[in-house]
Amino acid sequence: MTLFPEADAWRVGMQDVAKAIEDEMGELVTVTPTRSGGVNFPRIPEPEKALIAKAVFAAKAELVTMGPGRQHGGYNVSPLISTRKPIFQFRYGVLPWPIEQGYQILLHRTRELFEATDVQPDSVSSVVVSVTQLGRAKDDTVDCADDPRVPRNVYP
Repeated sequence: MTLFPEADAWRVGMQDVAKAIEDEMGELVTVTPTRSGGVNFPRIPEPEKALIAKAVFAAKAELVTMGPGRQHGGYNVSPLISTRKPIFQFRYGVLPWPIEQGYQILLHRTRELFEATDVQPDSVSSVVVSVTQLGRAKDDTVDCADDPRVPRNVYP
């Protein structure tokens, strides 16, 4: 007998909600585990353990203050920069192992590569992974400037 039996039903309901969000907004990603490269050395990817999973990708807006906070006439005059903070959200049970800091995540849609910087479970139905972008894969298509099929000097 549990102390709060309705809490189990609530958790199951929240997991159903997380599944619905994943079905509607989820994207395919490749998660590549990494191992330590030693003290003060980068982590080493283990591509043989990589797997394809579904995750929700979001880029939350964030306001960053550049430089030291200066006051002038009671107002903060430091420049403010708007940027994005990319995150991935994985539903519990999607990955066979717990995701850790340093793991690499490749977003299939854009072929952008990210590295996990912070992993925070929401204690109910999913894990939110803050990431930093490592780069974008080179495009395999021919550059238009070098493509002979693109007409040159064509005027109406």
